[in-house]
Amino acid sequence: MADYFVERGNIPTRREFSTCPLRPNLVKSTTIKRVFGSWSLMEDYTKSFCADKLAVLAQEKPNALEALKAKAAIAETEGANGENI
Repeated sequence: MADYFVERGNIPTRREFSTCPLRPNLVKSTTIKRVFGSWSLMEDYTKSFCADKLAVLAQEKPNALEALKAKAAIAETEGANGENI
């Protein structure tokens, strides 16, 4: 599951996983519920036992946040008429 999450780029919701055409063929959300009891427990187990693989996902989030902050900073420097404040 950790390999799938890394390949996907995030941990999907149960509904997203069920409808994803790229998910592992033999793994269904009902199978995960039977094994782990719930989707959130599967997420917790995967995060704790495969933390090294999922560290890639944690590294990607700050970069996206920094890009949004930079975009907001550029928008704030322009005035209503397009001139700098």
